[in-house]
Amino acid sequence: MPTPKLTEEKMREAWDAYVQADYSMKGAYELLGISRSTFDHRLRAAKLHGFHLSEGARNVVDRAKLKPSEARGGWIHDYDADGKKVGTTRWSVDETELQDDMLERIADRMSRVIAAPVIQRPDATRSDMLNFVPLFDVHLGMRVGSFGTAEAVARLQHGFRDVINRAPPAETLVIVNGGDFTEANDNSALTPQSKHPLAVDTDFDNLADIAIDVTIDLIEYGMTKSDRVIYQPLKGNHDPAIAVALRQGLRQRYRDNPRFEIKDGHDLFTYEWEGNLLAAIHGDQKTSKPEGLTLAIAARHAAAWGAAKRRELWRGHLHKEITVNVPGMRVYQVNPICPPGRYANDNLFTGESDIQCVTYGKGGGRRATTVHIFED
Repeated sequence: MPTPKLTEEKMREAWDAYVQADYSMKGAYELLGISRSTFDHRLRAAKLHGFHLSEGARNVVDRAKLKPSEARGGWIHDYDADGKKVGTTRWSVDETELQDDMLERIADRMSRVIAAPVIQRPDATRSDMLNFVPLFDVHLGMRVGSFGTAEAVARLQHGFRDVINRAPPAETLVIVNGGDFTEANDNSALTPQSKHPLAVDTDFDNLADIAIDVTIDLIEYGMTKSDRVIYQPLKGNHDPAIAVALRQGLRQRYRDNPRFEIKDGHDLFTYEWEGNLLAAIHGDQKTSKPEGLTLAIAARHAAAWGAAKRRELWRGHLHKEITVNVPGMRVYQVNPICPPGRYANDNLFTGESDIQCVTYGKGGGRRATTVHIFED
C-alpha cells in the first residue's frame, strides 16, 4: 500500500512541536506521540517548505523565486504605496537550533552503537616498532564525475589494507584522521566558515554513519595486524562536526576493548614514543607556516620535544606534497587520499593522491615507509 502523501498540516505540526519543545528532537516527537523516524521525516519536509522562516522571510523568498532551503538571509527592502523605499531590514536564518538538532541527532545515533566483538590478535608483532597512518583529505561524500561516496569508501579501504599488509608487523598502530574526512559538515552543502558550495551525493545523517562505519572497518582491520590501535580524529575546514561524531561513536564501539585508545583533542595530534615525537594538524589554521607550527608544538610539549630524537609534523588541506625542514622538526605536507575535486580540476591542479604507512623504531627514526598511490 503506498505511503500517504505528507500534508502541509503535518509539516506545520512537526515544526510547531519542535519550537514548543525548545528545538529538542526528542521532546518534539514525544510531544506528538510519534516515532523519531516519522518526526525526522516530517521536520525535514517542513524545513524544505520553509516553515522555519518567518512570514516576512517567506515572502522575500517567494519574490526572489528561491527554494526555502536555499534561503540563508539577505536584505528586505520596504516600499510605500508610491514605490518609495521607507526602510531596509537585514534578516538571517538562526542556525543555532539547526546545529543543536544536528548534534542531538548524532548523540542519539551514537547511543545505539553496538560494542565491538573480540578481535583476534596477530600471530606476532615487534615491540620495537610503531606504524603510523595519517588519513588526510578523504572527502567522503564528494561527487566528481562518476566518483562518489561508494567509490571513496572502497578507495580508502583498499589503500589502507595495502599499506598495512606491506608494513612491518609493529606492536602498535597509530591512525590519525587529519581532517576533511568528509566533504560536508551538514545538509547545507556549504563549507562551515567560507560558505563555499560543495558537490555532494548524500545527506549528512548518511554521511556520518558511513564515516563511522568505514573508520570502524579500518580500526578493526588494524587490530588484526597490531596488538594495539591508537586513533584520533581532527577537525578539518570541511567537517568539524564529523570529528565529534567519530569520537562519540568509537567510544561506544570500543568501550570494553583495552586494545583500543582514542586520544583527546580535535585540533592537534601529538604522540611521543621511544624517541619519536609525532604531530599532526589539518593545516587550515591561522598559524599555518611550518616555523610557527613547530614553535607552537615545542612550547606546548617541551618535555616531549627535548626527549625526542626524531620529530615530525604531518598536515594536509592544500592537497599537494611538500617536505620542509625547519630547525628541530620535519614538516610533511601530504597528498590527499581523494581524487581531484571540482576546485582542483577548475584550477588545473596536478597533484597525486596516495596513502602511506610510516614505521618508526625505538630510539628514534624511520624504519620503513609504505605508500599506495591511487591511479586516477
